[in-house]
Amino acid sequence: MSALAAFGRRNGKMAKQGKPARERGLIAAVDIGGSKVACVIAQLTPVLNGEFEADVIGVGQHGAVTRENRPNIDASLRAAVEAAERMAGERIRRVYVAAGGRSLFCRKLAVDLDIAGGVVTGDDVDECLAQGADAAAPEGSRPLHALKIKFSVDGEIADNPVGLAGAALSAEILGVSVRESYAENVEALLGRCGLELDGVIAGPAAAGQSALIEDERELGVILIDIGARRTDYALYERGALIACGGVPLGGDHITRDIAQIFGAPIVKAERIKTLYGSTLSCAGDEHRLIDFPQLGDEAEVVRHSRAELTQVVAPRFEEILELTLGALPQSGSARRAIRRAVLTGGGSLLVGARETAERIVGVKTRLGRPAALSGAPDAATAPQFAVAVGVLQIAASERSEQKRAARRPRLAAGQSFGKGVIGNVGAWLRANF
Repeated sequence: MSALAAFGRRNGKMAKQGKPARERGLIAAVDIGGSKVACVIAQLTPVLNGEFEADVIGVGQHGAVTRENRPNIDASLRAAVEAAERMAGERIRRVYVAAGGRSLFCRKLAVDLDIAGGVVTGDDVDECLAQGADAAAPEGSRPLHALKIKFSVDGEIADNPVGLAGAALSAEILGVSVRESYAENVEALLGRCGLELDGVIAGPAAAGQSALIEDERELGVILIDIGARRTDYALYERGALIACGGVPLGGDHITRDIAQIFGAPIVKAERIKTLYGSTLSCAGDEHRLIDFPQLGDEAEVVRHSRAELTQVVAPRFEEILELTLGALPQSGSARRAIRRAVLTGGGSLLVGARETAERIVGVKTRLGRPAALSGAPDAATAPQFAVAVGVLQIAASERSEQKRAARRPRLAAGQSFGKGVIGNVGAWLRANF
């Protein structure tokens, strides 16, 4: 969108600016990476059954700004948010932020809950998940998500237990929390940029939400999100997230290897990696020469073959994958859950990434892009936006659940909707409609 179009759109909405963004149905997601900051703004439109549909109206991305050879995250965040605001013609003050895998704690646990009214209600499910989230968070961390792995009522597995009669509700839950220091640092960063924190969402789960299809999550898949300075993973089985985390290695380490070995400036090494980098050797690469400007005197150029470049890129990329697999829970069930692999993030665009992952992980692999949301430009379907788009989707889902919870009738302690079959049917209708 041109600056003039954005200006006209903004002036056409001046009357709405007095209302808070939440009341205007706006939602914003930010992904703070090692080499860029991405921001996506969406308008939430109510649809059937209390759901919200996210309509993307603004997208912004800005590369890491450096000052005295140190990244200036504040400037990058401001630039990305301002670019998204210009496209949207809206101002935002609250954002959801994705938390990297290394800042997360994951714990699987079981929660048992007595059903007071004899029929499982939405409140029972909410209480079960809330207890799991609090119990899973270690000291010094902040609970984020309580994700159901499976429910059972009186020992019988149920995909959706609401409305079923029984005496006890049991849930197997993955509790996800984030280091309290990480959340505090994010709040301080946003405060310096005139923003407030709407919520923290696990980055690996967000990438999985946007880049994976339902059948992959059901059959068993590992998503590997290769960023600049970290690589996150999310492991799914039977439609549920069963593990997530990350390792401190990413595409930027490949760039630095190139710069150190061939004596090139880091900026030039990044460009060479993007244009010529590959994890696979091809016939004739020994004769394809690449110019490497030299550090301190870019007028001096040294030539090396593409085969030599591949010998630097491939081992580091393989190490990223191997460390990611090594970070998985050591239980055999976690490894057995991997039936497919999906690569996303900027590092997945490296030539030969998919083929190398198939060899290292040992399963069929594809490149994952975020699902196209309504109104999203083509740029927002690039792998680099997988996390930001996923954060939007999860936040919209949370808003939908909050709306449904607000509409559910609340029972006083010891109160029930009735007894017997008729009472159970009435409870189910009230809980769901």
